[in-house]
Amino acid sequence: MPAHTLEQVLRERVARLIGDDLSAVEDEIRRELAAPVALIQEMGGYIASAGGKRLRPMLLLLAARLAGAQGPRAVRLACVVELLHTATLIHDDVVDQAPLRRGRPSANAQWGDDASVLVGDHLYAKSFAMLVRDNDGAVLETLARATVSMTEAEVFQLERKRLGVTTEADYLRIITQKTASFISACCRIGALLGDPSADQTAALTRFGLELGIAFQISDDALDFAADQDRLGKAIGADLREGKRTLPLIAMLERASAADAARIRALLARRSLPADEIEAIRRLVVEHDGVDYARERARARAKSAKAELDAFPPSDERETLVLVADFVVERDR
Repeated sequence: MPAHTLEQVLRERVARLIGDDLSAVEDEIRRELAAPVALIQEMGGYIASAGGKRLRPMLLLLAARLAGAQGPRAVRLACVVELLHTATLIHDDVVDQAPLRRGRPSANAQWGDDASVLVGDHLYAKSFAMLVRDNDGAVLETLARATVSMTEAEVFQLERKRLGVTTEADYLRIITQKTASFISACCRIGALLGDPSADQTAALTRFGLELGIAFQISDDALDFAADQDRLGKAIGADLREGKRTLPLIAMLERASAADAARIRALLARRSLPADEIEAIRRLVVEHDGVDYARERARARAKSAKAELDAFPPSDERETLVLVADFVVERDR
């Protein structure tokens, strides 16, 4: 199924199953971003209006439905994970000095690094204050473990970047801990809200982990092959930031020794001009680095879908299958 058709089918299913809940999540986000400090209010409104895929709240709500739960608590926890995710994005953009986020100037480009770090901290604090009010030790532990995993991966990624060496194993460790652990936590929390068996809870947790790996590999492939206007961020952003993602790692393994040495020398520079970034991007495509990454993403998505066999057929299960298909076939 073409990506645009798959996206439309998925949107329709999500709207029918959890559309009202997602609208309630947006309302909850706006309420939680309200603050007596003008700068928090201003930045919060800007961040909230940027929207985004809302993948993590969507997965939590669908997992909860699959596990037999729904209602205001699922909505509140979906708000928690989106606020926490937004905090990580704000901090990531500061670390990476990213100029764009979701097609608009990033918070750090708009208000500066100092304000962005502080507002990101505020969103972290809001998230965990909501978790304390929820008062569920298993949910709190799930998100706390994921947050520790994410921050550890950020530091490890920075360490690899400074050393100038990132293997495929390093890359998989980073995205598993940084992206996939959080997506897995969202699915696990959804399961914890219902009453599935222990095996089903474990299956949803693994589903989220495999889906998260597939999502990040696909996202990294888009950095070399997508349309910038549709993607909402600058193409080649990972190269500018000195990140070695799977398409680049695969290309360096396949390129001639001379080409690989030249590219490694370029990547060691503090900054790269646009023409050099474009030359590297073309080499990644020519040496099938993008195709290699997409094959790996599809394999992970297939593994994710297999975990859903622990549940009987339902609209919710089929929608999660569509989510897994979409994250690897999307073009933005």
